[in-house]
Amino acid sequence: MLNEMEQRALEMLLAGEDARLAVLRAQLNKAVVTHRELSGVGFFTYLSVPTHLPRMRGSPRLVIGDVEADVEGLKHPAGFLLFVIEGALSLLECFIVDDRWPETATLRRAYYVHPPARGKRSLVETKERDLAWALGDTR
Repeated sequence: MLNEMEQRALEMLLAGEDARLAVLRAQLNKAVVTHRELSGVGFFTYLSVPTHLPRMRGSPRLVIGDVEADVEGLKHPAGFLLFVIEGALSLLECFIVDDRWPETATLRRAYYVHPPARGKRSLVETKERDLAWALGDTR
């Protein structure tokens, strides 16, 4: 079962009007957490999707990472990456730049980020999700 922080991050990472995301949302409803790992500077939540569910088409590997969050006990925002392997949800990673993951981490606020301008590597908070950037669409 997903905890509150995982659930919120995944809901945001899978939000939007896109057929690929719709398939992944359907998977999330039936996905099972196989195990979790604390890394000291974040965590990994491994997911398993039943084989009978449809898979996302068009990309053997996709990483969605446009969600950050303010977390109680951290000075800097936490970032989230969702890994989709062979069309199925596989792994949610939470990473931080602080020295250590807090013992009692509580999500205060989650939000979308994107580059402030084309070609920039830094990310800034955005009021509207840049879905094309989040999904790596360069068209």
